[in-house]
Amino acid sequence: MSSGGKSDDFKSASRARKINLWLQIIFGIILYLGLNFMAARHYVRWDFSENRRNSLSPESAAYVKNLAAPVEIYAIISQGTNDRESASIIRDLRSVFKQYAYLSKKSAPVTFEFVNPHLENKKAEELAARFGSDLEDCVVVASGSRYKRIPILEFYNSSSSGRDFMAEALLSSAILNVASGKEPHIYFLKGHGELNYKSTNISYGLSEFANALSARNYKLSELDLSELREVPKDCDLLIIAGSKAAFLPREIDAIRKYLLNSNGRVAVFLDMGPLHGLEEILFEWGIMSDDMLILDSSGDYESGGGDLIARSFPQKPHPITKYLIETDMPVQFGSVRPVRPDMGSPIDDTLKLSPVILSGKSSWGEKSYAKGGMQRYDSDVDLRGPLPLAMVASRTGGGDLGLNIPGGKLLVFGDENFIANRWFNRLGNSKMALNAVNWMLEEDNMLNIPPRAVRTYSITLSRNEVFSLALRFFGFAFAILLVGIIVSFMRRR
Repeated sequence: MSSGGKSDDFKSASRARKINLWLQIIFGIILYLGLNFMAARHYVRWDFSENRRNSLSPESAAYVKNLAAPVEIYAIISQGTNDRESASIIRDLRSVFKQYAYLSKKSAPVTFEFVNPHLENKKAEELAARFGSDLEDCVVVASGSRYKRIPILEFYNSSSSGRDFMAEALLSSAILNVASGKEPHIYFLKGHGELNYKSTNISYGLSEFANALSARNYKLSELDLSELREVPKDCDLLIIAGSKAAFLPREIDAIRKYLLNSNGRVAVFLDMGPLHGLEEILFEWGIMSDDMLILDSSGDYESGGGDLIARSFPQKPHPITKYLIETDMPVQFGSVRPVRPDMGSPIDDTLKLSPVILSGKSSWGEKSYAKGGMQRYDSDVDLRGPLPLAMVASRTGGGDLGLNIPGGKLLVFGDENFIANRWFNRLGNSKMALNAVNWMLEEDNMLNIPPRAVRTYSITLSRNEVFSLALRFFGFAFAILLVGIIVSFMRRR
């Protein structure tokens, strides 16, 4: 009887221990799932890295937290099985994307997605239908119907200290652009025989250029200064493309006031021949353009069509041409004239001049181009290359209280043909034109965010060193296992 009672007690105790064990397992799983659920909904990140380089700047964080509409980020990157470079880019971008997603609020979240166009054909087609073609190796930032495309090449910048990662500055600027709801307004000047942005004529129309601008959320309008006393207040950029007739003095005065008093933005694309009054504005901004035709004795000049292939850039490249340099993409100009600094103009400390693109070493500026026939370089009247084909002049309004106050910008190209319909989609022409507009309109919207250095770490070990290191790690693990076995054996005794 007592033996049966002990057996029953043992079975009951054993059953109780099993139930207790299963309850512990179940409660442990519930606790684990509950903690992960709470951590997914309510969590806090701390950044202990050097200079908080794994966190967004206070400026970016403030803007992201106050977004009024959701923002989508798509990174369209082709990646092969052993493509280490693409994998590194994806890793860098993912790290930054996560920071934007973490800081955004639920009512206006920032979401991101990586798309491999070669493997995810359906998704790639959906993005192409929404944002246009040529999306490969780009990051698209979108909010509603507004979007901004950023080539992957622009995220990295070579510097003296190595390679810098420009992602935060580019992404924050793009997010502000698409989420603000503001459409930058571009005016095309008319009334002097300028190229027409509404025309589809292959030689005198700018419809291809205009369509590309409209697709990038720019509002386009015409402007006739003979009917108005001043440039409209909502003008973000004034384009003067190939004027062929003289300006009225009050028209020149209106453009001068817009640049100097309103910190305006003006892009001028010059025709050959006289400047029709624009030389006054160029002089004030330290620029001159000789009435010369750039010729080149190398294969970069097509004598039959009068086109010049420009593939040279200043030693310190301008941001407008960064993409062209990285992709080794030249620009095809038509009849192009030199645009260079005017040493006789009243240049002051507030004015900065920068060449954008240059002719080749075998080029020269031909003074007697209108005579036709065989042209040869004449050192008495011609200019020896390389010569600037475009110049940027920008002013700053001062540096009070440590702030660099932006001023006006004047961009002058020595040719209007390369943005016309016939030339716009050749070589790097469209990239040059669109990058120029983007830089003119958005440089001041870029937050004052320093680039991040891309740091790579590597360890070089010999085979013996690897074996020795493995023995140490495994030896430590085996030592812990041995102690556990000994303790277990002693407890059983």
